Amino acid sequence: MSDYVFPADLADRVTERWHTMAARPEGRLPMLPRPADLRHVLATAFFASFEREEGRNLRFVLCCSPDLEVTRDGFGEIVPVMPLEAPRPVSVATLRSLAPAVSANNAAILIRCPVSDDDKQRCEIAGVLHVGAHLARARSGRSFYYRPAPHALIVDVRDAGELHIYQSGMKLAAMKGGRLYDQIAYSALEFLPLTEILARGEQALRTRVALPDHEPAHETSDFHWTALLNTILCIVNGVKEHGHGGTMLLVSPDAAPTLPIHTKFDIHERVNILGNRFVHFLNARHQLAEARWRRKAAAHIEAHATALSILENTAFDAEEGLGDAADFVARLTAVDGALVITSDLRVLGFVAEIVLDTAVPVSAYEVVGDPDRSGAWPELDSQSFGMRHRSALRCVSVSNSVAAFVVSQDNSVSFIWKKGRQVLLKKNVNTSNPNMVGA
Repeated sequence: MSDYVFPADLADRVTERWHTMAARPEGRLPMLPRPADLRHVLATAFFASFEREEGRNLRFVLCCSPDLEVTRDGFGEIVPVMPLEAPRPVSVATLRSLAPAVSANNAAILIRCPVSDDDKQRCEIAGVLHVGAHLARARSGRSFYYRPAPHALIVDVRDAGELHIYQSGMKLAAMKGGRLYDQIAYSALEFLPLTEILARGEQALRTRVALPDHEPAHETSDFHWTALLNTILCIVNGVKEHGHGGTMLLVSPDAAPTLPIHTKFDIHERVNILGNRFVHFLNARHQLAEARWRRKAAAHIEAHATALSILENTAFDAEEGLGDAADFVARLTAVDGALVITSDLRVLGFVAEIVLDTAVPVSAYEVVGDPDRSGAWPELDSQSFGMRHRSALRCVSVSNSVAAFVVSQDNSVSFIWKKGRQVLLKKNVNTSNPNMVGA
């Protein structure tokens, strides 16, 4: 019996989780389409994902709502919409003709779903929502601050047969390769094994960061760790987006000279574009946090409004500059060979080759679920992987101070690290912004 799943199975998973996954203290949930409508929308999106437009798969987002007025999650703000004069049927043909004109990075196709029990009323394509690019930028790690998602059922079609289903900004389920799969909702939990490597990078950067006076030390430290991880994941997401796949080796600053690699293109040690942008972002954010505290403590709040506005703009500009630098670095993986970066965000080089005996097998184990659980992991046959994975496994096997991210051409990401004497690999890790739960 085949264990493959179909859109109807995905619909059942969404229905099962709709009232349980995303806890809302105010009890306010967006509308879930009627069961038959939900199955129809997901099946249509699924089959449309295999259509091609000028040689490319369709990539689009659907937003399901009972009417044209869609608010943002937790806010009364209305998402701008361009309604169609004549609504269209929810069909593969309609999606094929409309999707190329509606960018998945800043817009969504609005599907109006009836709330009545009248079976004669059908879902229809009613318009186009202008969601804005901030949400996509935030999910990819390029932005810390973002406007919430539309308060509705969201269907994000990312590739042929790949659907991600959201309740507003909370991911409920996903389907890829004919299977349902789940990811850890909070991506930072995937990468706790990086704690020591990131801590060494943060320590190397700390002397250049001016800490806020009135923020608790643990909050500042948490922000630094999360921001550093987010920058790393932003690079990985950039590798996914350029479509060629690639490998990034992340190494502690003090362990870089011991790596068994030969780098074709070395970067001068005095240049650290990414690290400088990161420090600028941290300092701008800390100045903003301090200004907000002083404004709250001041008797005349209005007197601080102008200064606060200037600092907010500075922080947003610094954030944008950091995201752009991460994109710049990610592009260096578009040629064969690994990108090598230290955890203080200095690019050592790219087109790196692992110079270890390829005939020596590496014992590796696949992590499924929580990486800290007790018990033995199933052993992997390292020779069954492609060259990128095998090279990364060999490199990680010689040091506890290096980890690897391997992006396949299908955009799946494997995370490889060493714990004690074991080399561990986890497939299909969640690389979304660690500030966004369920992204």
